[in-house]
Amino acid sequence: MIKRLLRLTLPVAIIALAIIGFKLLKIDQGEATPEIPAERQWLVEAVKIQTRPLTPAVKLFGKVVTPSSSVLGSVIDAEIVEVNVLPGQSVSKGDVLVRLDSDVIDTQMRSSQADVARIFASIERENQRLLTDREIMVHEQRLLELSENSLQRYETLKSRNVISQAEFDSLERSVQQAQLAVTARQAAIREFAVRVAVLEADLERARAAHDKVRLDLENSIVTAPFDGRVTAVPGAVGSRVRNGSPLVEMYDKTRTEVLALIPNRYIEQVRNTVDIHNTLSASAQLDGTALALMLDRLSTTVDSGRGGIDAYFRFASDEYFPELGRAIDLNLSLSPVENAFSLPYQSVYGSNHVFKIQSGQLKRVRIERLGQIVQESDVRIVAASDQLVDGDLVLTTQLSNASDGLDVKIANNP
Repeated sequence: MIKRLLRLTLPVAIIALAIIGFKLLKIDQGEATPEIPAERQWLVEAVKIQTRPLTPAVKLFGKVVTPSSSVLGSVIDAEIVEVNVLPGQSVSKGDVLVRLDSDVIDTQMRSSQADVARIFASIERENQRLLTDREIMVHEQRLLELSENSLQRYETLKSRNVISQAEFDSLERSVQQAQLAVTARQAAIREFAVRVAVLEADLERARAAHDKVRLDLENSIVTAPFDGRVTAVPGAVGSRVRNGSPLVEMYDKTRTEVLALIPNRYIEQVRNTVDIHNTLSASAQLDGTALALMLDRLSTTVDSGRGGIDAYFRFASDEYFPELGRAIDLNLSLSPVENAFSLPYQSVYGSNHVFKIQSGQLKRVRIERLGQIVQESDVRIVAASDQLVDGDLVLTTQLSNASDGLDVKIANNP
């Protein structure tokens, strides 16, 4: 019985003791005070603003181009018999680049020369005929006068019935024939000018045909129109080309220039500098050679979506001509700016904002980017802002969570 009683009451007693212990622990526990975490300060570096006159520059990415690129094509249908150049080769003005077969043109030349000579002979024949007609007309007019005088005498004799009517009619017919001969000769002389005019028109046409053949003969030899470099030779010996087929592509190496895009934010500075100095200078390094360039002109159109305006720079020296199409980095010098300052590139957030550190907190400030400058082998941006003065501290550490009011602690000694 005792064992059965213990088996029934022991679990109940254990549960009761657990409940009593929980109540006692809850009574003894005091009110919990929540712990407030301390605000985190981000360890950063800064630079001190120092305004002074600076001469900014702009780095531009350009390409070597030329406004003087030519495609020398064939103006005749012929076969290529000689090619004297290869792509990349330098040539001088007048050098023979390509020769075309001229046998057919030679034949046409002889034929056109014969046409011109034939018409010249026809004109000379008309001149001789004019002289002959004039000489003959003198005699024919004299014969007409004699016939008319005879007719007058015969009329007197006929009135006296000395001669017969048949004899009188025969003489009258002779007078009329003489008159017809003189009239025909006068008409032939008057038509001389018309015949010669027709022949001269034929001569002009024959000369034009001859000149065309002569030009075709000259064009069968393709020469360099200027000092330059060959970029392509589409034709080869044995190929047959037609009128308009390209034979040689080349450009004038003395007229190479650099095309670069000036970003929109620098266009006003560039225009102001050009207005003051009439030009802008730029420098570049290519193949270990220092190059000096000058701004030649600005584009008159702006393509949508490009974010700038095209500028063309000419080389200041003619001692070095880069290859067409080469990429080239330019440093474009702008006018000096008063009250400007320089900052590391990592100071800039977005395109034109920095953070000023004031009382241990960040404050977003807008700046005007004016270009760049090299200081102690370090490339820095040149900027200006009416919200920054000498002595202000600007954040130089890139923080992904940088915002107004963020607590920071400066690690360096700016």
